[in-house]
Amino acid sequence: MAESIQCPFCPFSDRDSYFLMLHVEELHTDDSPFVARDNNSLPRAPSPTSPGKQARRNSLPKEAGDTEWVLCPEDNCGEQIPLYELNDHLDLHLAEHLEYQEAAGISSSSSSTTANMRSPSNIASEHSFSGNSYSTQSHRREPSDASEKTTLTRSFLDIIKPSASSKKKSGSKPDKNGRLGKSELGPYAFEEQMPGWLYRQIEAGPKVTVANRIGRDGRIIKVEEVDNETPGVLPVLAQLCSIDRGVSRAYLCHPSTMFITKRQNEGGFCGYRNTQMLVSYIQGSKAQGHDRFGPRTPGILALQDLIEEAWDKGINPVSRIQTGGIRGTRKYIGTPEVEALLRSLGIDHGLQMFTDRDNGSQAYEQLLSDVESYFVAAADDDDNVKVHRTHLPPIYLQQPGHSITIVGFERLKDGSRNLLVFDPMFRTSPGMHRILGRKDLRTHRPEILQAYRRGARQLSKHRDFEMVKLTAHPPLFPAWDV
Repeated sequence: MAESIQCPFCPFSDRDSYFLMLHVEELHTDDSPFVARDNNSLPRAPSPTSPGKQARRNSLPKEAGDTEWVLCPEDNCGEQIPLYELNDHLDLHLAEHLEYQEAAGISSSSSSTTANMRSPSNIASEHSFSGNSYSTQSHRREPSDASEKTTLTRSFLDIIKPSASSKKKSGSKPDKNGRLGKSELGPYAFEEQMPGWLYRQIEAGPKVTVANRIGRDGRIIKVEEVDNETPGVLPVLAQLCSIDRGVSRAYLCHPSTMFITKRQNEGGFCGYRNTQMLVSYIQGSKAQGHDRFGPRTPGILALQDLIEEAWDKGINPVSRIQTGGIRGTRKYIGTPEVEALLRSLGIDHGLQMFTDRDNGSQAYEQLLSDVESYFVAAADDDDNVKVHRTHLPPIYLQQPGHSITIVGFERLKDGSRNLLVFDPMFRTSPGMHRILGRKDLRTHRPEILQAYRRGARQLSKHRDFEMVKLTAHPPLFPAWDV
């Protein structure tokens, strides 16, 4: 086992030189481009011509006991990432740029993208792709014990019954008025208004183009394409799971669920993007509440208005006190806000929480078991079916500092289990775009499928999760046949 390396400036030590480097950047480097610093003022709005470069010069106030945040070094990302998540975040950025060269049967990422992911300190992970195999050689620091696992700093239990939440919080304490801080609401917790360039970008909405497609009857039809929305991913995932020899059983939710991601330099609006994915299911499947939305996915500002209106109706109003209001800001939202929105629109749903228990049952194990039961209950009983295509809604999953949308589940032949997820932090890869709409996939493509998998390695870092499930009876028309 490697010996610990001592920090030259303080008593801190670590066996992983990578993590030691991040420690030095965070605590002992005055001008590190990867660290938020205190200038006792709100971030200045980046110029419209160079938002990414200006964002790297911005700094954020830091509180005692607060999460350590670093700015993602990937161009056009704009995310402030908890330090403990940086490795996995960069891994997924690499998967985001994967292309599939069908003739050669290999996958690669562009050299310019790979170069952009490497900081002067060489902070990105090293990946190699050969043939149809996927391998990762990265420097990681996994939680060595339960004390290092991350926890939800803001739970729905704190909204409905504060005394019921007895677990110790590691984040900042609310002020005397109940106002929360950066640990709960993200690095822009005290922002009164997002930068003007970003507000205008979000107000304008994603770019919409019209493309010609050949319909089922052979006629040319016009189809709208939205630059951060990817329909049709689930049918492709179903084929990839079917081809993968390591998969024993797989389950997918309703195929109308779209993959909706952040836009360039947008930063952290994951709660809103995951809410949009729930809405895409509601709209596409004509499920309960579909008449409450227009023909297009509601934007971030529209969702903020709906949440504020729910508070006006007396639904989870303590959230307004905790956040100080969210309209026009980049404050993180979570299950309390998603639940308030669904209640105000009359959409049936349920909430669940999973936490590490004293008897040794870990939250991620409970989560995997519950999601598996959710899908198994809706699947057909044919043991010869490897991939079960259900009509179930997707699931909103809140983990510490981030949220994702669960769209499926895998049980592998070695006994391990994976969630299949849409993560709005990362855009659809060129490799996935290349095979969208295909119904004749025959080649195993783990490098593409890997970006949608979350297994024990990623999930075991957290001691708490919260889920929001839509509970109205799912529509049963044959969506998978369309």
